[in-house]
Amino acid sequence: MSGLIYKLSKTKLWIIFCYFVLLFVVGAILTIVTLNFENSCLLGNAPITLIAIIGGIGSAILGNTIYYIRKLYKACIRNAVENPCSYNEKVSEIGNFFYFITRPFFAIAFSLLIHISLKSSVNFITVKEAIIDNGFIYLNMLLSFIGGFATGSMITFIEEKSKKVIKEKINLE
Repeated sequence: MSGLIYKLSKTKLWIIFCYFVLLFVVGAILTIVTLNFENSCLLGNAPITLIAIIGGIGSAILGNTIYYIRKLYKACIRNAVENPCSYNEKVSEIGNFFYFITRPFFAIAFSLLIHISLKSSVNFITVKEAIIDNGFIYLNMLLSFIGGFATGSMITFIEEKSKKVIKEKINLE
């Protein structure tokens, strides 16, 4: 297990847990509505693209909240959460708090990036939107869940790849 110690007050810890549970419920609702889109009065006539985006966001939020709720409760179990006392620890607390609060936003962004990637690959092989079927929705949701769950890894991956591309294509350094 990681030796990382999170500096969070009890109040901020509860706020984060409640935030993630609320987002989990939102993600579950979006995912369930999307999985039942054929019978849904909300999405019944919506284009496949919109349904895939909504389902992808819901799935990304589900994956993300599962990962970070687990990460936080494991930290609590191993006593790796401490109340900040000094000024530096309180500054660290702000960073820790926003680290957890912003992760679902990254998951949503990655879900949209996954959707764009899938959509561009479909357009690349010149399939028209009308021909895209339910499989596109489910693939988008599956990949978005994985992207949401692995948000931290995806951030690192994109950072490393973008540095490599910039270095090779622009010849910086």
